[in-house]
Amino acid sequence: MKSLPTVRVETIIPAPRQAVWDVLVDFARYPEWNPFTIRVETAGRIGDSVRMDVNLGGWRLKMRERLRVFEPPHRIGWGLHLLGGRLLDCTRVQELESIGERETRYICQESFRGLSVPLFFGAFRQAMQDGFEANAKALARRVAQLSPAQTPEVIREERG
Repeated sequence: MKSLPTVRVETIIPAPRQAVWDVLVDFARYPEWNPFTIRVETAGRIGDSVRMDVNLGGWRLKMRERLRVFEPPHRIGWGLHLLGGRLLDCTRVQELESIGERETRYICQESFRGLSVPLFFGAFRQAMQDGFEANAKALARRVAQLSPAQTPEVIREERG
């Protein structure tokens, strides 16, 4: 079976999962730290609209998606389902896994299917990958700023 076009990043954040989750779902403060998803508005319930501004390769895109996954404090995801998924079907899922008491694995992944994928993914794959990586690094820095006693200076990173 052919794998779907996917953008993915994985980072270890030296902080407890709840500290990372608290930053991840504090959407009102995204403009203060998030270089990729620079604005998010949602009521936080499955099926609700997610309005956001995304910095994609220097372009500021206004997006309107739907909240598809909300499982505190483990994962959150939003995505598009256009023309019954035939044109585009994708969900960006951000997931947190505890590694002991003081580290959290942050995984952000989005897979794409639909008729528009060859054009869209070909044009924006690298910009999305760069954005996901910048987002992961900024999330780790933000958590360290807000919880300095819980986070050492060095942040280890793994790319998936």
